[in-house]
Amino acid sequence: MTTRLYCRECGWHPELRRKRAALRAAARHQCPGTPVAEIRPPWWSRLWTNLWTSQPGGSAVDTEVAADDQTGDDELVDARGNRIQWAALAAHHAETTRRARAAMVELVRAGYQIGPPPYGYRALRIRVTDPSGHSKLRAVLVPDWQTAAVVKQIFIWRADHGMTFAVIAARLNSDPHQYPAPVPNGRWTAKAVRRIVTNVKYTGRQVWARTIAGRPAPVEQWVTSAPKVHEPLVDERTFHRAQPGPDEDSPGATDAADSPPSAA
Repeated sequence: MTTRLYCRECGWHPELRRKRAALRAAARHQCPGTPVAEIRPPWWSRLWTNLWTSQPGGSAVDTEVAADDQTGDDELVDARGNRIQWAALAAHHAETTRRARAAMVELVRAGYQIGPPPYGYRALRIRVTDPSGHSKLRAVLVPDWQTAAVVKQIFIWRADHGMTFAVIAARLNSDPHQYPAPVPNGRWTAKAVRRIVTNVKYTGRQVWARTIAGRPAPVEQWVTSAPKVHEPLVDERTFHRAQPGPDEDSPGATDAADSPPSAA
């Protein structure tokens, strides 16, 4: 939402993004005239308004007839007889999706956590200031002293001793007090162990977009950050040694989405 000021005396007409900035600018304006303020909603808000208020041919449609009227498979009318512009709606959806994805990519590449933290970490919320001077809260990963030790032990059993995921899960379940399960009052499973072993975040990188519509995405399409944006729990060499081989059971969709990129 933007605020446009206009002075009839001198023609001064700045456009500011925030109402508070517009008030400060109006207070500093050196002119006998009083600026007039005009608040303009964002473009997508105006698009949404036009989407539901435009009528074909500029004429009104009878409401009772319009309720049952469907001019075709691609054209519908609402309860007020206004034709829905599907092309405009699709353009609005595509633009908002593009902006949301760009914002997510920027956060991941900057090293910030999106969503719940993985087992072994906790999310620490910090306040950062962007180049425009706005202050925002962001989440970074920091090791959790108890569960981080469990993650390190899992990688030792896997990389140094070559244990299978089922054997590691059985060992973890033998002492739930020392090795608490990811789910409270739950038990370790081979799938849960595999998800930890194949999670790239334990190497100190952030990663996002490992799945597309619920299916594993190719490694080259992943969005990753620079190395060591947070404290790693395992080094790169140990991580790649712990990965499942081709002779092991193939994981499901969720586990495949967490599979690591090939070693450089």
